[in-house]
Amino acid sequence: MIDKTDDFWASATADDIDEYLKAYSDHRTIDVKPIVCECGNDTFGIRLDSDENAIQVKCENCGRERLLADSDEYWENANPSDLVCRICKNRVYNTRVGFRRRKNGSVKWVYIGVRCTKCKTLGSPLDWKIDYEPTDEMERNI
Repeated sequence: MIDKTDDFWASATADDIDEYLKAYSDHRTIDVKPIVCECGNDTFGIRLDSDENAIQVKCENCGRERLLADSDEYWENANPSDLVCRICKNRVYNTRVGFRRRKNGSVKWVYIGVRCTKCKTLGSPLDWKIDYEPTDEMERNI
């Protein structure tokens, strides 16, 4: 259950990122997928560049890094910085990707949803429009 009493929403569980992204995107049918490492861990350090719409996650358990969605196409030109929680300065998050779809099912918009593992604050540090089709390959890259 999301605590909406403060300026920033917070949640005891990562599952509430789904509800947060639906409210943030103002789109109830957004398709939200959790980011889980091959090792089974679901906490990550995040580097992102909002100008290039690129995001990289690094597993806090095994250290595996990967670029999400279509970030591999833009990472070379990116100037990424670490995502730092504005409330507690933590750098570890549960992460989910939300896809807003066109009528034909392809992705129209990508939303990154996070939950700070320390103070439990929810947020969306990055979202971007997709101007190409098909989007199948990008969707597999989460």
